[in-house]
Amino acid sequence: MCGIVGIYLKSEKFKDSLGSMLSDMLVNMSSRGSDSAGFAVYKEEDKEKNFKYSLCLNGIDYEKFKKEIENKITILNIEKNSDHVIIKAKNKPSDVIKIINKNFNKISIVGYGKSIEIFKQVGEPKNVVKKFNLKSFSGTHGIGHTRMATESAITTDGSHPYSTGEDECLVHN
Repeated sequence: MCGIVGIYLKSEKFKDSLGSMLSDMLVNMSSRGSDSAGFAVYKEEDKEKNFKYSLCLNGIDYEKFKKEIENKITILNIEKNSDHVIIKAKNKPSDVIKIINKNFNKISIVGYGKSIEIFKQVGEPKNVVKKFNLKSFSGTHGIGHTRMATESAITTDGSHPYSTGEDECLVHN
């Protein structure tokens, strides 16, 4: 069993409420999946169209990671949110993915693109929503997933959404 939610805002006036609406939807789907949850939020905020990379640190020390990654790619901004990091950089995905896989093999690349940010974690949906402060997010659209594992282990990597390419993600039941 799983729960899938999505919202696409047709009006600019609601973009600051996206996180709050998506939070409520995700928590309401807890009965369909209580072992993990995740969400993707799309927002157009960078006129330069630089790339964003969503990473799960998986227990790696943030300050140490920040110092090391700044020597390997051209970072415009790095933001920590719980155990995830959003990096904005000029570097192309093929380069950043190689660098992270080679130098930081414990870190999970959760997603990447010019407008997407993905967060996911093991735990009850209400706790995942709270952990990442989803209610504070703004954007144009979002998708969320609650999971009850039936065939595989309960892990962050097994949580949805899955990144399927630049500015793309997938949730399924």
